[in-house]
Amino acid sequence: MKTKKIVLTGGPCAGKTTALTKIEKEFTEKGYQVLMVPEAATILINSGIRPFGQYKLRTIDFQRQVIKLQLTLEEMAEEVAKSTNGKTIIICDRGILDDKAYVTKEEWQQLLSEFQTTDLKLMNRYHLIIHLRTAALGKEEFYTLDNNGARTETKEEARVQDKKTLDAWLGHEKLVIVGNETSFEEKQEKVIREIYHILSKPYPIQIQRKYLVESINLDKIESRKLVKLNIEQYMMKSGSVEYIYRKTEKENDVKYTVITKIDTEINNERITTERQISEEEYLRYYDEERTPIRKTRYCFEYKNQYFRLDIFETGLKMLEIEPTSPNHEIIMPDFIEIEKEVTNDKNYRNGAIYRKINAQPLAKQLKK
Repeated sequence: MKTKKIVLTGGPCAGKTTALTKIEKEFTEKGYQVLMVPEAATILINSGIRPFGQYKLRTIDFQRQVIKLQLTLEEMAEEVAKSTNGKTIIICDRGILDDKAYVTKEEWQQLLSEFQTTDLKLMNRYHLIIHLRTAALGKEEFYTLDNNGARTETKEEARVQDKKTLDAWLGHEKLVIVGNETSFEEKQEKVIREIYHILSKPYPIQIQRKYLVESINLDKIESRKLVKLNIEQYMMKSGSVEYIYRKTEKENDVKYTVITKIDTEINNERITTERQISEEEYLRYYDEERTPIRKTRYCFEYKNQYFRLDIFETGLKMLEIEPTSPNHEIIMPDFIEIEKEVTNDKNYRNGAIYRKINAQPLAKQLKK
């Protein structure tokens, strides 16, 4: 089994410390080697290297040191994971993209340039992101910094930092938001459940709720903090196995992926595996006689829910969400009008859409 690298993130006083302890205990008892990557910023601050105080560093200089240390700590964990024959998971107390929340846009671009990386490459370092919302959002009476001497944020600062941190991860394919709507214990249980979920198969069985969209208030959606992706993909099928060759663009960043989906008879769900490929491998399957699926994907958060809105080149509009539990109540965005749910309708799977746009005369019409 490939080692999974999981990020636990969120605003100050969100329950991360407790969650990290529970994760280590739970999965060690289940036979996993649990490698814990500590929060780099806290290590530096407790060592006297700080962005505040008498000998403070400039914010960008401090974050540069945080990234250096984070990379080193993660690389050490990855080397250890490779050397063991047992089951291993790597749990990161924050990921590198968290640092984006502490600098200006210009400073972040400078740091990306210095480390010769991009937002998309940093996202791809991790298999799962679990964002715990700060207690300052909904459970203000429990907000405290007593368990972390490196933190000094007020409740308002905590709310701002929580949002900036969440915004930094928008666009990740496996981002889970754990809010404060339930008890603290249930919040912790959700974290454990999501890790079990990603470890259950080579890639988890996806339980997605999917909706056909009637209309969208584009002004409202564009005014939100979101990540916009341009996706192009080709499909191949062999028996019950479907292969998707995907090109994903985020601004000037591009990645290529092959996704394998296997149908099961359990509630029309599918087992999915995924790996990155080269541009050359992607182009190997490029067929000028076939029209690829082309769509723009908007990734955004709404009331502690992570949505993906796909607007296809053909005009089709689909909204997806992965509930955190079977009884999860979905609150629809107020700027999207839903026509109907199509979760179990195979006509709205990518394979069916791909076959439809390549049927005559639609394919010819799209190429004009």
